[in-house]
Amino acid sequence: MASVRNIFGILNTKPIIILVTPQINKISTRLFHYGKECTKSTVSHKNQQLSNIIHAGVSIPIRQFHSSQPLRATRNYYEVLGVGRNASGAEIKKAYYKLAKQYHPDVNKDPEAQKKFQAVSEAYEILADDTKRKQYDTYGATADQMGGMGGSGRAQGPQGFSQHWQYQSTIDPEELFRKIFGDAAFGNKGSSPFEDFAESRYGFGEAQEIVLRISFSQAARGTNKDVNINVVDTCPKCNGSRCELGTKATKCQFCNGTGMESITTGPFVMRSTCRYCQGTRMYIKHKCVECEGKGSTVQRRKVTVPVPAGIEDGQTVRMSVGKKELFVTFRIDKSDYFTRDGADVHTEADISVAQALLGGTIRIEGLYEDHTIQVMPGTSSHTRIRLSGKGMKRVNGYGHGDHYVTFKVVIPKHLDEKQKALAMAYAELEKDTPGTILGVTIRKDGSKLTTSEKLELLNAIRLVLEGKKESNSEKDTDLNNNRTKNIGEIEQAVDRSKDVQSEVVEESDREETKLKNKN
Repeated sequence: MASVRNIFGILNTKPIIILVTPQINKISTRLFHYGKECTKSTVSHKNQQLSNIIHAGVSIPIRQFHSSQPLRATRNYYEVLGVGRNASGAEIKKAYYKLAKQYHPDVNKDPEAQKKFQAVSEAYEILADDTKRKQYDTYGATADQMGGMGGSGRAQGPQGFSQHWQYQSTIDPEELFRKIFGDAAFGNKGSSPFEDFAESRYGFGEAQEIVLRISFSQAARGTNKDVNINVVDTCPKCNGSRCELGTKATKCQFCNGTGMESITTGPFVMRSTCRYCQGTRMYIKHKCVECEGKGSTVQRRKVTVPVPAGIEDGQTVRMSVGKKELFVTFRIDKSDYFTRDGADVHTEADISVAQALLGGTIRIEGLYEDHTIQVMPGTSSHTRIRLSGKGMKRVNGYGHGDHYVTFKVVIPKHLDEKQKALAMAYAELEKDTPGTILGVTIRKDGSKLTTSEKLELLNAIRLVLEGKKESNSEKDTDLNNNRTKNIGEIEQAVDRSKDVQSEVVEESDREETKLKNKN
């Protein structure tokens, strides 16, 4: 390979500045001579030695005039392919094929598609080669940081000129595509070296992951959900034979039934998968229209997805659908009653003032059944109790979580006269009141007195609490005595009735004895 110094010798000229303006499949190279008068000449591509150097894609230092118009369009090869800078070779190749298929002139008739196809091919040609990619990453990154042009790295050189890395593609984009994927890559609609099935009206591929929305109750108890997804299955038309009805496959004549072909490039011979039979060793002249000779198509199937009890929001499970795997991500609707914290659940329960003071029981809703829980006397608001083992089932473990119940004392907003009188009476008896009570006056001796207009009921309650207890007790004693007296009289009456019955029985026995004696 000739060097830059040899180029100058070939041209028999002084040091020159090569100004490269890349265009689509064209190279325009102009030479500017140093001297008293600057003359310009165009080097023809018929000059084979110079053309070989330029067309070989050699990365050489170039001294370039600055111009108000950029000589090269800004282009980031990674952005062109839609991959990251750390993308692997396989990812780059797959991204290239996807875009090349999208913008290929045989598929996309948009006038702009051809330019995009060429840009994608140029990006792949650089990034697929480790050496070229390394050079592009090194100098291209420098250009990006300095605000230079994407795809060409720029570094300041002597005499105020800039030195940068630049690559000129010499491979036709169509030839590059055919070289990588073979002549049959676009022979049929939907054909792809990465796929062994054909596209259909249901989509371009099988479902690999889905998002399934379920209710809170379904997540807690577990259930089965039916969903419709795309799966790859045997072609219903050809039943997997890949041939049109009435035809059959024959031995591939291009590879002689070996599935491999030899490609000669100069002194090298490369063995690769046959481009015509795709390595199947059989050539199908009349391919099935439905599956395009693949034997399988994308079809819509109803699949039953088992929902594990206790599944959490955002959790993904893996299940088998035929020979493939499907990843299901669950989204759980929020509950108006339950609040979840892992395997534990939290709820609130309302209790009355009387229940809070005196205690009692309430019935609440649980995840799997209702529960009757005890309210202890003196329960204050926001007291929390735990129902052990009554929470969610643990998906990744054994047992269940806990159900936490928080009590909320419900204070009535409106009281009738009786309730208010009772509340006032309690207020007068209450000790250690923090602050004051509306309508209740605290005396100097510490006692309390209600100052209200309607005191009839309150006075009655006071009389009962203070002075009428004894009289009521006496009345209760008299009542009990009367009850005892009445019970005694009833018992005596029952005894007399028994005596009368026994006398009647004895008289009947005597009469019967007399009749027997007469006979």
